[in-house]
Amino acid sequence: MNSYPYMVLFAGAISLAIFLVARDRNGSVQALLLKTVTSFLFVALAFASFMVNSVSGVTTFFMLIAMGLICGLIGDIVLDLKIMYKESSSLYQHGGMVAFFVGHIFYLAALLIYFGFSWIALVAALILAIIIVSISKFVLKFEFAEHTIDTYAYSFALSYMMTQACYAAITQGYATSTVLLATGAILFLLSDLVLVMTYYDNKDSRPFIVINHTLYYAAQYAIALSILYLVV
Repeated sequence: MNSYPYMVLFAGAISLAIFLVARDRNGSVQALLLKTVTSFLFVALAFASFMVNSVSGVTTFFMLIAMGLICGLIGDIVLDLKIMYKESSSLYQHGGMVAFFVGHIFYLAALLIYFGFSWIALVAALILAIIIVSISKFVLKFEFAEHTIDTYAYSFALSYMMTQACYAAITQGYATSTVLLATGAILFLLSDLVLVMTYYDNKDSRPFIVINHTLYYAAQYAIALSILYLVV
């Protein structure tokens, strides 16, 4: 198999390691640039995977996943600006959440078009989103304030993307592409659970920063790599 996608994946791992060394709780221009490079590489991985996958019928899947990844790239930049410019943090957080919400819609579209709709996945997503929001709000006492609607909408989109990806993996006999999508979706959810604690529970120490970003980038790279193994 052509090694180009894995060369990009390796470059992404190196870039992530360098970024994690530079990133702290206050952010910096240097860290933002390194983060942008690391995020750009998961978009590059999607393109490299598409070029190597010679199976016909992959184009629409690639375009939808690539758009989701590009939204992630935009969201990554905006959310780091939130850290750097605290006086406008609420605005940047809103922008970042919108970018990731739209990204999950693109991922969902790819999953629904290629692997079919499931009422079970939809209902499970609704239940999961309600549980996550309820625990955050009533047990952990997080105050979402002006980001309440953003949080509810994003929690559902992320939950639905995850349940739909898991549905695809099960119904497709755990094909490599669907396993990567499901793994990416689960890692995405775990990453965001850590991120919520950094935003609303002052868990912004270096270990939390490293865990959050490691989970997040593993998620995005797994989703991008799914293009390489898609068989229509």
